[in-house]
Amino acid sequence: MSKREPFRAQDLLSIDPLLIDRVRLAIMAALNAVEGSIEFTELLSTLELTRGNLAGHLRKLEESEFIVVHKEFVERKPRTTYRCTAKGRREFERYVAQMESMIKGLR
Repeated sequence: MSKREPFRAQDLLSIDPLLIDRVRLAIMAALNAVEGSIEFTELLSTLELTRGNLAGHLRKLEESEFIVVHKEFVERKPRTTYRCTAKGRREFERYVAQMESMIKGLR
């Protein structure tokens, strides 16, 4: 049986503060679950947020280069899609690994 590392409270301080917010974490989880991109309207219905709330969180993720935005017109209607960057995937995977490690240390 492998020896598990004890939980260290200071490990929580190394988590990227951008991912501590539950909405941004949910956005990143949704984007990491797909190969390509997700439309704004799909995120809106999946996460059940207001347009303004979702847009604000997406803007923060874009400014931090966790996601990229693509805007286009399809049949004269605007279409906005989002996808994770390599940095975003790396930080999300790091977050998940840190949480798993802390949970194991608490058991």
